[in-house]
Amino acid sequence: MSNSILFGFNKKDLERTVRLVIDEVRKTEIIESNSNLPKEDRLSQKEAAQFLGISVTSLIAWKKKGHVPYFQIGRSIFFSKSELLALARKNNSLIKSARK
Repeated sequence: MSNSILFGFNKKDLERTVRLVIDEVRKTEIIESNSNLPKEDRLSQKEAAQFLGISVTSLIAWKKKGHVPYFQIGRSIFFSKSELLALARKNNSLIKSARK
């Protein structure tokens, strides 16, 4: 007989577990795809905020709202300089509103 363990999950528990697994897989994919970025393209939060001409607090708020792309390696958060440039070119109002 095998050592099978069965757990009683309700629908919410199962959905939450599946979401957690999917989030972890996405994080792993993001880390793998972005860890190959050249070091000169990686910006820390402080460097990215200076690059955009905003405060670190504003950058963190934008990150939480999904306005700026970022990636995480371990516990460190990085931004791609080329992605931030592309974002700034597409959304001039985003940068202008921060500089008022």
